[in-house]
Amino acid sequence: MGYIVSQAIFAVTDAGVVDLLAEGPVEVETLAGEARVDADALTRFLRVLVAEDLFVEEPRGTFGLTASGELLRSDQPGSLRHLVTLMRGESYLAWQDAGHSLRTGEAGFDAVFGKPLFEWLAAHPSQAADFDAAQAGLVAKRMEPLLDSAWWDWSGTSSVVDIGGGNGTLLGALLARHGHLTGRLFDQPHVVEHADLTAHGAGVAGRCEVVGGDFFAAVPGGADVYLLAQILHDWSDEDAVLILRRIREAIPPHGRLLILEQIIPDDDRPHPEKLLDLHMLVLLGGRERGEAEWRGLLVEGGFDLVEVHRGPRSSLLVAASAS
Repeated sequence: MGYIVSQAIFAVTDAGVVDLLAEGPVEVETLAGEARVDADALTRFLRVLVAEDLFVEEPRGTFGLTASGELLRSDQPGSLRHLVTLMRGESYLAWQDAGHSLRTGEAGFDAVFGKPLFEWLAAHPSQAADFDAAQAGLVAKRMEPLLDSAWWDWSGTSSVVDIGGGNGTLLGALLARHGHLTGRLFDQPHVVEHADLTAHGAGVAGRCEVVGGDFFAAVPGGADVYLLAQILHDWSDEDAVLILRRIREAIPPHGRLLILEQIIPDDDRPHPEKLLDLHMLVLLGGRERGEAEWRGLLVEGGFDLVEVHRGPRSSLLVAASAS
């Protein structure tokens, strides 16, 4: 019955209930009136989500947000508001044919929608915009290890290429933080045409070149650092190795590859990455990986894993070209 929780989260978020609680707890009758929903139904929805530690009820009949619930607000840095919408739409529908993924090891999305996700998004601009917005919200929190000087010192770097960088959220933030850097944003042409680096402050766009292309064919060459942020988990091992080999062909001998991904813990306890691993299979035919799997994948792609920094929302893997 887990889907009931996810759909309840979408329903109250879509109705504007979360944003109406931005200033603090509100009595349910007032909240229902402002959101234009039924007060009894809202109480029952929120009762479920209080148990999920997204809302609090105190005193009885008055609801507020927990720290986790605050992340659903549309005005929060790293807001998951767009992700909630994404997980209610085509991502949710793809799970109708999870059995196809179980039988074949391939994406259930393709069986439901008739084509792979990224091809489908290219033909549906509105849904593609929602997808990009959801990824941007995730990047805001997941890129924190990349900005932490204790994990990576950017002082010796002059140029960086963000492979599969989407609308430029990560690269724009990185260039804004480090004024000496120049960058290249690389993704499919229909994706990068929506990039807006000016949102990150004056001068950022002037230090960034936007390049459209196909990372299975070739990537821009000659940069000091190459970034892969939440890209390789979209793909099977075979496809991920091909991406890595294209970067290996482009990266100079002194260059480094920085990978922002999750690392599945090697134990039997429940963990969100194990759920995400299944979702990547059903949605894209991709996968999450443990540290040993990352090491093996990088070797296949022509790299050695030299550092691993584990963070709460993502981990930073530093790789160098294999000799």
